Amino acid sequence: MHISENTLQNPDNKEKYPKLKNIDVNTVNAATADSGFETVAANYLKVFDDVITTVEEKPGDVSDACSRLTAVGKMHRTKVNGMDGSEFQLLEEPFLCMISEILQDRYNDKAENLFRKFFQFCLKYILEGFNS
Repeated sequence: MHISENTLQNPDNKEKYPKLKNIDVNTVNAATADSGFETVAANYLKVFDDVITTVEEKPGDVSDACSRLTAVGKMHRTKVNGMDGSEFQLLEEPFLCMISEILQDRYNDKAENLFRKFFQFCLKYILEGFNS
């Protein structure tokens, strides 16, 4: 939810992400059922899931994960009109908030630092792709 709120609160994002055109930020909640909204949210989460799965499969070789993240950055550069690379950083706090809701009482300083490092790892390669 927090990533979606961050995305939706910026009115320019409705132009960048046409699938969000029917969403009213004031009515978004856990029960929101909009296929465009669900697609955008699922795509965001799939990136993180893919990276974690790839690293789990080959913990000694993260090159496939880096390639996936770089491809995400390149895709945003070419398909999301008017996007600035600095906008990716804005997703860190909503990402951490989402993780804290999932982990609940297991979310502590150590978990926060781990997921913050994970996000920064992802961000590094997304920006590498975006800026290439």
